[in-house]
Amino acid sequence: MPSPFAAAAAAAAATHDRLLGDLFDYRPMKRGDNPNMRVVVDTDRAIVTDLRLPFSAASARMGSGPAGTPAVKPDRPGHASDRPFVALQLALLPYATRAGDHLLHRDSGDLYRVAEVVPSTPGFVRLDLNQMPGQ
Repeated sequence: MPSPFAAAAAAAAATHDRLLGDLFDYRPMKRGDNPNMRVVVDTDRAIVTDLRLPFSAASARMGSGPAGTPAVKPDRPGHASDRPFVALQLALLPYATRAGDHLLHRDSGDLYRVAEVVPSTPGFVRLDLNQMPGQ
């Protein structure tokens, strides 16, 4: 039996996801026996459709240190980039997430590959995504 705090967090997450989430399909992928073969859908793990997941793209500053306050400290040169991610409640999938799995963003039709599974709060993970070209 979950603790009252875990139950409250799960209820709040479900409400938050319904309000702020985007619609995704989760496609588990695997590589065949031949390492040169393209990845294919993993038939041992089912495709999960209609997942409502919070979707964002956090920016990252490479090589320039923390953001400076204007007129206090000049910024060093660097570049900024972002990587889209989704927050996933682990209970929504009947199996563990893996790097290399695909997510289809149903609203835009964009296809993403899971680049990294990052632990988050208990019961949740953040899936860092790479957009698949030509999709």
